[in-house]
Amino acid sequence: MRLGIVGASGYAGLELLRLLAVRSGDEVTIITSRQEAGEPLTKIFPHLSKIANYDKLKFVAPADLAGQADVFFLAAQHGVAMEIAPKLLQKGARVIDLSADFRLKTPELFRKWYG
Repeated sequence: MRLGIVGASGYAGLELLRLLAVRSGDEVTIITSRQEAGEPLTKIFPHLSKIANYDKLKFVAPADLAGQADVFFLAAQHGVAMEIAPKLLQKGARVIDLSADFRLKTPELFRKWYG
């Protein structure tokens, strides 16, 4: 399965990359980062080259991601998933949100915790 990680340069994204390194049959095909766009993953995080074949991955800026992966993990700061998830779902991708955007049941609770 082709996997994408939105927000791959943050704590949750990096931890996910580490966990996915030991899974066979799945391939991380796209990673995003606003700050690291254009940079190779293993240049910014060299320790990942020791645990997986991530040498060909480069960070891209979040844009039209549909078609780049079958499943997207959203690991970006809060607010990003609400913007990106509907677009990906509409294009037929599966989405797993690791942020707080869809974790809380009401908009009031979200505002209480995240402003």
